[in-house]
Amino acid sequence: MKILALDFDGVIVDSACECLFVSHNSYFKVYERKEKDFFGGEPSTFENWENIKKRYKKEIEHYRLMRPYIRGANDYGLIIKLLEEKKLIKSQEEFDTYRKTVDFKFKDFHQEFYKERDRIQAMDFRAWFKLESAFPKITKDINKLLEEGTKIIIATSNRRRAIVQCFTPEYLGFEIKKEDILDRRYGEDKSKQMKQITKSYNVKFEEIYFVDDQVNHLIQTKRLGVNVFLAGWSYATDIQKEEARKQNILVIEREEDFYSSIKKFLGLIVVSSNSVYRSIYRGLKK
Repeated sequence: MKILALDFDGVIVDSACECLFVSHNSYFKVYERKEKDFFGGEPSTFENWENIKKRYKKEIEHYRLMRPYIRGANDYGLIIKLLEEKKLIKSQEEFDTYRKTVDFKFKDFHQEFYKERDRIQAMDFRAWFKLESAFPKITKDINKLLEEGTKIIIATSNRRRAIVQCFTPEYLGFEIKKEDILDRRYGEDKSKQMKQITKSYNVKFEEIYFVDDQVNHLIQTKRLGVNVFLAGWSYATDIQKEEARKQNILVIEREEDFYSSIKKFLGLIVVSSNSVYRSIYRGLKK
């Protein structure tokens, strides 16, 4: 049996705005300020969120520029701190160095981040879901793959309980069972999740096909023998894509190429799309 393992944030959905909403509120609960000039000092709410996005376009643009360097929930807090300090980091190496040297309440922020997400989901799950936008072609193709019998597992750094309701016809348009969602409890580097897949589904690493938007996760899991693919349609930077190609990791550049690329590597059909072949060969040659 072959298994398609998919990350959630950055592969299936663009959760950048949702995470900014949650991390902004969490940060200012951990770090109380007498004077708050970031986002006007007001907490994010469902009612004011669209107005905040319009008023603080530059800050949100800088946030999105640093989003590709995130590996876990605490990193969102670091970006809020960087925005407050009016600093812009431009590489993964620079971000990792900042993480190692900065004075930051990692434990407090981590706890507050998930408390805040739980709070707003309990308030209005549908309104929370609208904060993140699904990649429409990806969700359509996942549904198609499921209908064709593909076994799909979710391998995420998120919490299963936070996203399990998304995997229903009412929200994403398809169903993934709760037990097929492996979350952050297995570790944030994704290697433990791949090991769990081999145990739970009695497959070899070589029978797992894993798509993620964070190249470091793919480098780590590739060492196990997992077939890995970088989601080029979301947050990955040009530098990260180049690094993926140096590591012989296939970059699927566009949503439109996802289905054909995956079908080819699962050995189910012969791909006829020249654009897919060009992407594949470009990724393997470089």
